[in-house]
Amino acid sequence: MKGLGFTALAASIFLTGATAEETFTVTHTKYITPACFEQQFRTALDGNPESLTTGIPVVFRYANEGEDDQPEKFVSTEYLTHTKCSQKICFTSMETKQYTKTVSPTAKAQSEQVDTAKTTGNTITEKSIIQAASTATANSKAKSKGRSILYVYDTATNNNDVDETVTGAVRTTTKTIFKATETPEVIYKPSTSIETITQTMRDPLVTASSKSKELTRTIEESSITAGATISAVAKVPAANLSSNSTNAVFNSSLASTTSTIDLRISSTLLTVAPTNRAAAVSYGNSSTASSSIISAYSNLLSSAVSSASLVASASSSGLSSSALSSSGSPSSASSASSASSSSARKVKAAANGAYSGDLFKAIASDEPPSIFPRKELPLSIPQGVSNDNVPYETNKFFVNLFLGEQTDMIWSYPYGMYWKKTDYYGFAVQHTNKTNRVFGSSDTNNKGVDSYYFNPILDGELIFSATSLTKDANKLTVSNMKSMSALVQLSEDGDVSSNYIDIPVVQGMGFVSAIYHGDFVAELNSMVGFDQVTQETSSKLSSNVLKYRVKLFNGIEWLAYVTLPNGSTSDFKLSAKSSYSIEGSKAVDGLLLQIAVAPTSSSDEKYYDQAAGQYAVSASVEGQVSSGSSVSYSFKYETEGSSSSGKTIVFALPHHLDSLTGVTKQSSTGIQLTSTTKGDMTAFLTNELSFSETLTSSQVSFLPWTSQMTSALSYTKDQLQLLAKTANSELSVDINNAVNSVDSTYSSGKVLDKYAYILLVVSDIIGDDDVAKDTLAQLKDAFEVFTSNKQYYPFMYDTKFGGVTSTAAQNGDTGADFGAPYYNDHHFHYGYYVHAAAVVGYVDKKYGGTWAEDNKEWVNSLVRDVANPSEDDKYFPVSRMFDWFAGHSWASGLFSSGDGRNEESSSEDYNFAYGMKMWGNVIGDGAMEARGDLMISIMSKAMNKYFYYTDDNTVEPKEIIANKVSGIFFDNKVAYTTYFGSPSDHPEYVHGIHMLPITPVSSIIRGPTFVEQEWDQQISTFIDNVNSGWTGILKLNQALYDPKSSYEFFSSSDWSSSYLDDGQSRTWSLAFSGGVSNSI
Repeated sequence: MKGLGFTALAASIFLTGATAEETFTVTHTKYITPACFEQQFRTALDGNPESLTTGIPVVFRYANEGEDDQPEKFVSTEYLTHTKCSQKICFTSMETKQYTKTVSPTAKAQSEQVDTAKTTGNTITEKSIIQAASTATANSKAKSKGRSILYVYDTATNNNDVDETVTGAVRTTTKTIFKATETPEVIYKPSTSIETITQTMRDPLVTASSKSKELTRTIEESSITAGATISAVAKVPAANLSSNSTNAVFNSSLASTTSTIDLRISSTLLTVAPTNRAAAVSYGNSSTASSSIISAYSNLLSSAVSSASLVASASSSGLSSSALSSSGSPSSASSASSASSSSARKVKAAANGAYSGDLFKAIASDEPPSIFPRKELPLSIPQGVSNDNVPYETNKFFVNLFLGEQTDMIWSYPYGMYWKKTDYYGFAVQHTNKTNRVFGSSDTNNKGVDSYYFNPILDGELIFSATSLTKDANKLTVSNMKSMSALVQLSEDGDVSSNYIDIPVVQGMGFVSAIYHGDFVAELNSMVGFDQVTQETSSKLSSNVLKYRVKLFNGIEWLAYVTLPNGSTSDFKLSAKSSYSIEGSKAVDGLLLQIAVAPTSSSDEKYYDQAAGQYAVSASVEGQVSSGSSVSYSFKYETEGSSSSGKTIVFALPHHLDSLTGVTKQSSTGIQLTSTTKGDMTAFLTNELSFSETLTSSQVSFLPWTSQMTSALSYTKDQLQLLAKTANSELSVDINNAVNSVDSTYSSGKVLDKYAYILLVVSDIIGDDDVAKDTLAQLKDAFEVFTSNKQYYPFMYDTKFGGVTSTAAQNGDTGADFGAPYYNDHHFHYGYYVHAAAVVGYVDKKYGGTWAEDNKEWVNSLVRDVANPSEDDKYFPVSRMFDWFAGHSWASGLFSSGDGRNEESSSEDYNFAYGMKMWGNVIGDGAMEARGDLMISIMSKAMNKYFYYTDDNTVEPKEIIANKVSGIFFDNKVAYTTYFGSPSDHPEYVHGIHMLPITPVSSIIRGPTFVEQEWDQQISTFIDNVNSGWTGILKLNQALYDPKSSYEFFSSSDWSSSYLDDGQSRTWSLAFSGGVSNSI
């Protein structure tokens, strides 16, 4: 050997700062002696740090001089290091493989495609170094295939053998089967007209008819002579108590000196030492644990420790028993608790440990109470739509398929789909290209800032069809509708027993898949048109899979995979009959056709190759909770077919990435596709997305709390006196009359919950038992109107769709009761009732009552309607409102929309989850409570990416960030407005609808950073012009970052009741802002 032949080959170099991929070909051959080989190697990539590549695969080959440089055998050793990074996910792997190939130059070139390096700044997203050493010389060529420069050898090595030894490299062949002879002068453009938002809904503020009522008992303000601190000095474990377990009781006081409720825990006793007259306060049971300090929330005490006793000890406070007893005669003011005693009260508190187990076990499986009459909603279900006696999902991503003309789009993320009935016939598919987004501004308070954006719709990039489908022979069937999936079928006449196409639609699916049955011949159409179609092979494909690349006239490339069923002949092929139609060569029963947008880097196609042949048909959510605060859950995809990897491709949304487990992260491909309104999605080669969550809201209970609190909840004497005065005033009404004087389910629920919050303040902060009992009795009376189904719009059980809903539309008025009969806003409405029931049940338990148990079936029916967790419950759909994949609920019910599902009031979304959590706590349903906590945790992530915009938000387009909130959030559109008024006239509407009501859970979602930015950049610019019930909502929201200013407003001497609607009380506003302001 006299010298070495040396060739350096560059492929797809990505330059720092470049905006597009640039391809450079650098070929240099130089003969060198073995002695200088090492030096030549070191200087081949001169200037680069050790182990850093520029994306240039370097191939070294040995050749003997004088033999025409034609090697006969090629021994290759490959070292492949892959580092894939996508947002917060990085995965690195290394492979070392060696194989031998015999080179025989022929006219047909088989190429070996090697991974290239992409660099952006100093971050390498994928790197591959291939070093090869040969024992002979060869005449070799470099050929360009698509977007890469490929080093080409013809080889006699069996492909299967290579696949077994070289799993990191992908070998392809390409054959052009169609090339358009000319480009159309006009390429199809999708619809970019904005769907008008009709503002016909009523303002959500409530005006109730309040009938004055003279109170038999009032809180004696003069008896409050000192402040109070509610402190937690130890972590309080919770117990899973049954609904009839003994209530733990401890004594608080209207103190003459500062009263401290001290939760010091020993193995035997929990001692609470008031310093003066005591008002007995009992605490309901809790079924989830908190691993953090809890501000003495009432419901946690009963489960504090195993066999714990709560002792009110006169000796511990240094007071005589007579000083603790009730004094004075009965009067119009209650000066002490009727439950106080001269002796210590000891009550055993059972504690079985915080709930651990199945998160999604059924709440109940029996039919709803008979108090709900059985009726059918007057809405027709189209022919061909059925669900095999399973309740219909009324609010999921696919409902447009059985509403209206059934031709509005649906979005499974990342793909959009619709039934095509004109010009082309079949099921159309499109993807989102952020460069095609339409931005605009209309009726906004933010001049120069876009108030909306949306994506073009009805853009049938590819359309699944069959050669026999025509205008008159194109029937749609929809079935198997579940919480995350549905089955679409196409046939000539609606008969899906012989000739038909199955198209399962599943959230997150990476392929859109069509399975052809009977004599249907596969056809793939395009409204954009086909520029070029090529057939390719890949070493990653299963042997029965055909791969095609479809390039459209708009420059977008799609991958199409045909999987032939076992036993079928192998002579099937796709061919183009025009620039707008590709069809199969014959009918193949069971043929699978899958499509996906080609990834930006051709090297990433190997993941699609490995997944081809396997497809998702449905998905479900499963999960376990441990000790009430740690949750593991997953989206499990049921798949059919098979692939070379045994996996399919699924995409995850940005908020998913925050919680993925390490195992799932390792399956990341790095492939990204843009979603319509939720940023870039990331692809995973997996059949399961697994998540882990710590339930931060498990520390939240009934009483005021924000994430800023650094000390115990406390109140000064003056604050308590003002609370007492305000509560006396606001309770001087007939509560039953106020609740039932309004004409909607929504409004009644808000008024009911308003008085439930006042009850909490009187019971647990002021500590007056007598007034609390009177208020409790009034709330029970108000509730009885609903539990006996005698309210303005009674409820019914809808036997057609499966749900407890309003009867307001039985006369045909679909907009009555805020659209609630058609399952619009159920979580908004029912959340107020469920939370109010939790408060009433909790306070009632303190006094030995059984209201929660007596009314559990009625309240549970509302929870089951909105958030049934299990298919074991045959009377309600699973998770009607909350979309576990999207990370929030969809409000719109059985109303079709060109931009898909939508939600306006994000805050009333998590208010339902909070009410459900607390109701689960009261009745001892640990799974329900933990599930509510998990929903809150997920919404905290999702809403702060999609609904609430801090200055550093990178998920939503920069053009709308200055608005700070989304307004109405659709599947395909974000519109900074409301259904009841525009921000140009009333900016308080669009911001306030994402605030109300302010509760202890609000701060989990609306963090202080966001609230402050929204206040400084938006609220402060218009609040001085607001003089309505929205004023109180905006100012209580201020307490989430500046509680002192908020309290100053609500405690002001020139206070006006016009600042509140009848769904918000000044009592709660003072208790929330005042208590929090003292605790940060």
